[in-house]
Amino acid sequence: MNATDIQQGGRATGESAVCRPAPRALPKGLTHEASRRFLVTEGLPGRAADLDLRVVGEDRELEVFDDEGRLFVIGETDYCDSNVVLDGVTGEVHLARWDVGDLSRDLLASDLTAFTGLIREVEALAPAPVDEGADDDRRGPGTVAEVVEAAGRRMRTIDPRLFAAGAAVAHWPTAVMVRSLRWGARPGGPGEPAYVLGPDLVEDLARLTGEGAVRRFRPEELPAGLTHAPTRRLLTEAGLPLDGQAFVAHTGPLRTMGEAYPQYFEDPSDDRAYQRDFFAVGWWPHDLEIALDGTTGRLELPDWYDDGEPDAYLNRDLSALLYALWTHGRMRAEWYRYEYDGDGDLGAWEAFDPRALLHHHVDALVQAVDPEAFATPGRSWRLLAEDDYTGGLLS
Repeated sequence: MNATDIQQGGRATGESAVCRPAPRALPKGLTHEASRRFLVTEGLPGRAADLDLRVVGEDRELEVFDDEGRLFVIGETDYCDSNVVLDGVTGEVHLARWDVGDLSRDLLASDLTAFTGLIREVEALAPAPVDEGADDDRRGPGTVAEVVEAAGRRMRTIDPRLFAAGAAVAHWPTAVMVRSLRWGARPGGPGEPAYVLGPDLVEDLARLTGEGAVRRFRPEELPAGLTHAPTRRLLTEAGLPLDGQAFVAHTGPLRTMGEAYPQYFEDPSDDRAYQRDFFAVGWWPHDLEIALDGTTGRLELPDWYDDGEPDAYLNRDLSALLYALWTHGRMRAEWYRYEYDGDGDLGAWEAFDPRALLHHHVDALVQAVDPEAFATPGRSWRLLAEDDYTGGLLS
């Protein structure tokens, strides 16, 4: 499925079979006839779009959620303690929770038909575009923006009343944003880097994590020892961000680790003495240098503190590092928008917390870029994600 397919819409790919209650399982308080018919005939997807609706079953009577006996539980979220409830009188679907005896809720859909239609739109974005070497599949921040805009347009058609209400819409825009990030770069094929990405992604990363400065190398600036052709092309065509939260590229010429840090390579018997001939490309958290294997493009970290951590492996190559950083940067910018930007005020919702949804996804999204970077407890990306002191990747 390519970006054009996503702009035209898709079908749901939920994890579980459709859940339909038997007519006898519908409570008398559910008086909305259209909802009763929909549940029995159409049913709900078991688990999809960060919602778990498997509480709806053939022989399970819907649980009453409120004191009036009007709201009925039809599911819960995967990311927080809020429930998905159906208003038995109006047929509306809400995200709801109890908070110190007070009922809080946000409208999710005008009715069950719209609700399942919105789920399908989110699920249409779920399969990542993974066709290697597919030149017709566009990628990059611009494509991501198009995918988000197209999904939003279709959602407004599915449930115009929800999006015309004037209030901030809960759940759906954040769920779409998270999934759209998979269109940032294309997986590389033979003779290509791990990901084919353009200058626009590096420029966007530089703006997300710093002041927007990018270093691109002229071919004659690259050392002869850097023989990995995909890395050479990336450095000249896309470049590296010069400042950021996690990675800061060097402004000067590429030097070997031995040239830049001779004091760490005095003992040739050290386990990572072979990194002497790797190239120093920039700083990483914990005051570590990123070492680039000029032959394979692989990125490693040194063992400067003689404790064996972190593991040597960082990323498959620079493209994987940049794509992981961009994915993390987009998620982190959205996280902080709700803390510092009035337009993203959490007060816009009563039961929905976008930060909980972002936190639920961030580790898996970054890991999907380069699974090997999370393969052992000692890998640096995993250490950063599981750092209790910093609070993880979004803090």
